[in-house]
Parts: sequence; C-alpha cells; structure tokens
Amino acid sequence: MEDFYFYSLLSDESQRLLKSHIKPISLKEKAILYYAGDVCTDVLVIESGNVRVFLQGDNGEVFTLYTLGSDEMCIVNTFSTIFASAALANAEVLKDLNGWLINKEILMKLLQTEMYYSNYVFSLISENLSSLINKIETIKFSSIKDRLEDWIFSQPSNKVKTTHEEIAMLLGTNRPFISKLLKDMEKEEKIKLHRGFIEIL
Repeated sequence: MEDFYFYSLLSDESQRLLKSHIKPISLKEKAILYYAGDVCTDVLVIESGNVRVFLQGDNGEVFTLYTLGSDEMCIVNTFSTIFASAALANAEVLKDLNGWLINKEILMKLLQTEMYYSNYVFSLISENLSSLINKIETIKFSSIKDRLEDWIFSQPSNKVKTTHEEIAMLLGTNRPFISKLLKDMEKEEKIKLHRGFIEIL
C-alpha cells in the first residue's frame, strides 16, 4: 500500500484508517470484476496486472473502452461506487491482477477530508474521461484500418504479442475483418505475421 503515490498524500490519521479498512484482492486472467448494470460497493486500485473495460452488444460484439494498469482506478467503477449507480460497462482482468479494494464509506471520508487525495482521484478521473472522449472521436472519424495501424505502430516493441481476436475486441470489430486488414498490411510490407505475434517492419 505504501508504494502507491496517493498514499503519501494522506495524513497519518488517514493512512491508519485506510490500512485498517482496505482489502487485498487477487484475480486470475479472464476473471470478471463487474458487469454492466452491477452497482459497485468498492473502488479497485491496481497494484499489478491489467484490466479491460468494455461494452458488449446484443449481437455479442465487444468494444473496448480503455485498459488500466498499475496505480490506476477505473472511472466506471469509481462513479458506480460514489453514486451507488449501475455500472455502464463490464470489466475483465487481462493479466493476473493484484490490488486493493477501498469501500465507499472510507472512500467518501477520504474525499471529504483529504484535499490532496481528492485532487488526485479527480485528476485520474479527468485523464481517463479525456482518453475515453478522444477514443470516441477517433472511432467516429477514423476507419478501422487507420485505427488498427495507429494501434500497431504505437506499441513499445516491434514484436507485438497478440491475437487477431484480441485486436478485434480492442477495436470493436470482428476477427475475420481484422485478419484481412492485417494480411493487407503484410502485403504492403508494413508488418510480418507470425503465430502469436506481429512483427513491425
């Protein structure tokens, strides 16, 4: 808990309060944190691992809103907890997760009494919301091909470990279409497809 940036923003009294009430959580890959319509009672702070927040249509197609990593909190989860409202999306563990749960009572107390902590939480919410709005604008005005290329070429390594299915879920489309676009990119000599990863040329 001491490793989280926000912990240092708290007074000694609030640190003791948080330590006495916070609960550890560990979940395996593909575990569901919450479904759309659930009312969350705790806010998750991620220590390690990754979470994907997504929408799922009636036809089964999945659209990823955003992903989360270490030292991050989810705006859907946070809003649902603070306002006791139904979550607007689903959340799934992408990579084995370790983290902490802060219940609503403690969260509200910290937000009301700790100015620096409340600023930190709302800055995270603002960043996530801004990222989400940018993604919606990109979806509205960009083609799937443009979004696919933007995603691939923004990866930190020239060897991107992923599957066609995972990319399709991330971009909100179907696997056959992604496979076709990837093959087109390979013909254009932008990438080379391998089993389990994509090599950027």
